[in-house]
Amino acid sequence: MNAESRVLMTILKYRRILIGELASLTSLPEDTVLEIIAGNKEFIKISGSEASVVNPVELALKLLSQGIEARRISELLNWRDFEFFTSRILSESQYEVEHSVSLTSPARFEIDVLGVDPSTGFSLAVDCKHWSITTPSRLKNAAENHNARVGKLVKYYPYVKSKYRILEKAKSITPLIITLLTPRVRVHANVLVISIRELLSFLQEKYTVLDYFEVKPLKIF
Repeated sequence: MNAESRVLMTILKYRRILIGELASLTSLPEDTVLEIIAGNKEFIKISGSEASVVNPVELALKLLSQGIEARRISELLNWRDFEFFTSRILSESQYEVEHSVSLTSPARFEIDVLGVDPSTGFSLAVDCKHWSITTPSRLKNAAENHNARVGKLVKYYPYVKSKYRILEKAKSITPLIITLLTPRVRVHANVLVISIRELLSFLQEKYTVLDYFEVKPLKIF
C-alpha cells in the first residue's frame, strides 16, 4: 500500500484525527501527510491541527480505484455508508441507481438499492448486509425475506414504476444480497449472496454466475 493509500485508509478508519497522530500511525512526515490531504480536499478537511472526513463514500471509491480490496474498505464504513458504497459501485458500472426503493400501498416493502442497466434491462434488487457475523441460518432468513420483497416489487410493478421511473427500462429483476464478509451461503430462495469484494467481478460475469447458481431473474410483464 502506497503512502497516499495508507493516509486515506487511516483517516477513513478514524474519521477525525490529529495530523500528528496520523503521521505517527502512517510512519510519514507531517509535511507529507498534509500534502496528501491537500490533494484530497474533496474528501477531507483540515480544521486547526485536525483532519476529518467529509465524504466517506467518495473517499472509499478513491481507495477502490487505487486497488485496495473492497472488503477492507467496507470494514471502515457504517451500514449506511455501505449501502451508498454499493450504489456508487453500480453507478460506476453504468447502472442507473435508486436508493431506498419503497412502497407503502397496496403493499409495504423497502429495498436498499435498485440498479438498472439501461442498455439491456437487466436489473438488480440489492439487500445490503454490513454484518460482521453471517451464519447460514441468518443468511437464509435474510434471503427468504428479500425474495418476498422482490416478489412484491414485481407483483406491484406499475405502482413502483410510477414512483421510480428507472424501472421503465427494466426487463427483469434479480434478487441479490451483498455482505461484508464472504458468505457461507451462496444461494437460497432464488436469491444470490455475494460479498462486496466480489461485486465488481459479478457485474462483469453476471450471466455466467447466475446460470451456475441457477438463480432465475424475475421477468417483468
